[in-house]
Amino acid sequence: MTLTPAELSAILPLLIPALGACLLPIACLDSDQATVKWIRASMFLIALLALTGAFFYLTRLWATGAQPAFGALRMDRLAQFGGIFVLVAASLAVLQLWDHLHQEGWVKGETLSLLLFSVVGMMLFAATGNLLLLFLALELLSLPLYALTAAVRMREKAMEGGMKYFLTGAVASAIFLMGSVLLYGATGSLDIAVIGSRLVQAGPVDPIALAGAAMLLLGFLFKMSVVPFHQWTPDVYEAAPHPIAGFMSVATKGVAVLALMRVMAVGLPAVGPQLRSAVAVLALASLVLGNLAALAQTSLKRMLAYSSISHAGYLLLGLVAATPGAYAGMLFYLLAYLAMNMGAFGVLSAFGLVGEGVTFDQLKGLGWKRPGLAIAVSLCMFSLAGLPPLAGFYGKYMIFKELILQGHVGLAVAGVLASLVSVYYYLAVPVALFMDKPSGREEREAAERPAALAPFAGATVLICGFLVLALGLLPGTVMEGFARRAVQETFQAQR
Repeated sequence: MTLTPAELSAILPLLIPALGACLLPIACLDSDQATVKWIRASMFLIALLALTGAFFYLTRLWATGAQPAFGALRMDRLAQFGGIFVLVAASLAVLQLWDHLHQEGWVKGETLSLLLFSVVGMMLFAATGNLLLLFLALELLSLPLYALTAAVRMREKAMEGGMKYFLTGAVASAIFLMGSVLLYGATGSLDIAVIGSRLVQAGPVDPIALAGAAMLLLGFLFKMSVVPFHQWTPDVYEAAPHPIAGFMSVATKGVAVLALMRVMAVGLPAVGPQLRSAVAVLALASLVLGNLAALAQTSLKRMLAYSSISHAGYLLLGLVAATPGAYAGMLFYLLAYLAMNMGAFGVLSAFGLVGEGVTFDQLKGLGWKRPGLAIAVSLCMFSLAGLPPLAGFYGKYMIFKELILQGHVGLAVAGVLASLVSVYYYLAVPVALFMDKPSGREEREAAERPAALAPFAGATVLICGFLVLALGLLPGTVMEGFARRAVQETFQAQR
């Protein structure tokens, strides 16, 4: 089969990281100790080159206005936005992994290869409107993440976390597939646009179609860590290496939001009212449970895990509003969330805090030793709490505004109250860094540990802190230039 230039343009952003993922195992075949440093450097360089190549190709498509397609794969504006989003998160994770894996003493080439395969699955997940291809993309992004959770096999919790993620993920994938089957049985098509038009033409909602839509929704909500499909999140985040946990919290949630946005807006408008009512209840549950559970945590990663659950609730509120403005606000929120969470997880590697668990006590006094990093991660925490004028504040504001305009004032008030509760546990991080003094035992343990050399992880935290500030100071530019444009050009083209 001969590919046309347009078809090649549609699949090339996926082929570049896939090629890098295939080359990485070959690059690490040489186990000669004399060349091991060069081999490791070449592995990370290949991964970064693959991600950078795909990134620049997608930005070129965005700049030229091209929206190529290849069958069910549509590299439209929403897919381009999702691809750029995932590639930036993965690049930050790779830079953090260089320092983190050396600190752990576990530098393996398959880690980067699995990460790139997951990136391919995520980009495909955000770029397709076919339920079968969505399922294949879901498996391609998920299976490497199960292995990456247990990547550092010498850690006790790693295998346990990986197994928990695998078992719960397998059940969610099976339910997602069953939902696709029911929708196919009700409409005779796997294309979400065709499904949407046939459900509208059919009149009263078919119970089989409604059941299929609900099961499909469950698969997306599992990947977003929405209550009650959240149980795996704290254990998996704590078991995974810090950069992998940060990448999962950002990229997996982001592409699930983008794919769900496409499915609900294009494929399931006929059952939209019923689904939005369920989504509103689950959003409130995520806000309440996520924030209250985060208050009780002493482990920093578990706090960030429950925080991730609450942020899934904020994003779901945008789906309840279901307006172009709300969708654009969700995209802006995802950009802010990328910077905030990658900075929050990255600072653990930058400070050299690796191992089974990281507590708030281990952060005490570190702010005065590394003030640049501490200020950057404090900005990320203030933004996660929704304090102005940072990016997180504007992301929440845009979603709450659309909720109020659509008459969902109670949901907006609940979101504001949840954000106020979160201030307490987010501010615990800068308080520990700058205001709390470590105990004598903690000072002795810190003195016995070798000084952490993490230049790449530190640089990513500084970049994230800058992005949080820049997005907060220029929200209109980002909204109009990227988020609103992605929503308008994607959904107008599919009407």
